[in-house]
Amino acid sequence: MIELFDREEIQENRIALSNQLNQTFLKYWSYLGSVNHNPDISKPFFHMKSGKFWHLMMNPGFESVLAAKVKLKTFAEVKRAVAYAYLDEDLFDFLIDASIRESLLATLVGRWFPGRLAEVNRILQLDEFQEPPGYFLEAYAMYMERLNEA
Repeated sequence: MIELFDREEIQENRIALSNQLNQTFLKYWSYLGSVNHNPDISKPFFHMKSGKFWHLMMNPGFESVLAAKVKLKTFAEVKRAVAYAYLDEDLFDFLIDASIRESLLATLVGRWFPGRLAEVNRILQLDEFQEPPGYFLEAYAMYMERLNEA
């Protein structure tokens, strides 16, 4: 998502579960992903709501899903129920500011991918996926199949 701010493709505080967001997620997954998890953006997109910075605007008729703490498990379920996500205003303002965004990226990478900031900065400049390792191909194919069903 930070890359989309960097490219000025997110300019308002409405983050849809779009193909563009998904493709960016999959690009980073192809470099940094884990064999222990499936490359499914709907999981973090939905579950980050438990943080105090990420909020979901539900589609009409799905407001009770959020209140009832129902866990949406598939890309199609999340896409059907969630109109968009939005950030706390302060965080959104930080992400709009390039110098603060750079510091935030360094902090997040340091926390979740220690020692890989140079690699993440290199990926940020790329518009291509890395050839996935063999174990990844099957999981990726299954994910794309589910995505096409959505």
